[in-house]
Amino acid sequence: MAETTKETEAKREYIVDGFLFLSEEDAAAAREELKKARYLKRHLDYQGADMILQLYRKALNERTFQTPVGLAFVNELREKLIEEGVEEFDIEPIPVYYDVVQNKMRSGYEPVKEEEKEKPKKEMTKFTVSVILNVILALLVAGMFFVAMTGNNPNILNYRSAIVDKYAAWEQELTEREKAVREKEQELGIE
Repeated sequence: MAETTKETEAKREYIVDGFLFLSEEDAAAAREELKKARYLKRHLDYQGADMILQLYRKALNERTFQTPVGLAFVNELREKLIEEGVEEFDIEPIPVYYDVVQNKMRSGYEPVKEEEKEKPKKEMTKFTVSVILNVILALLVAGMFFVAMTGNNPNILNYRSAIVDKYAAWEQELTEREKAVREKEQELGIE
């Protein structure tokens, strides 16, 4: 029960303006954006659509607000512009820098095109490339073992048999020479 209390307290630290964040860094960024939004609300003159539109465009261009807390404030500005009579198609859309489908942040606002959606299907994945490289390396290692086993030069794999064969050949040659010398000695009568 004490653990659930600690977990609840930790989660409360990550709640900012009704949004629950997964990390302290995200919550801190949201708190900063909330401070900026509150400051702008206090000092903004909501009487002129031009001022609101200027602020709205500056916030979008400079990517001042990126967390849900900040984007909610930008959306409030958008709604105020519509209330002031600005045509909706004259107001730039609010870019979301988070790709919900792939669970990752984008570096800039670039809408996903249909071609990009099909791209992962055409590209080889890292896993496929890794498997292909591993198969090639395994074939190279097998080839090196084949050359080492069938080669005439002694190496770490066949040094014992090469040395034994070499000494056996020397022993056979010495035995033949010794036999030839004994035969000559017998012919000459030397003993």
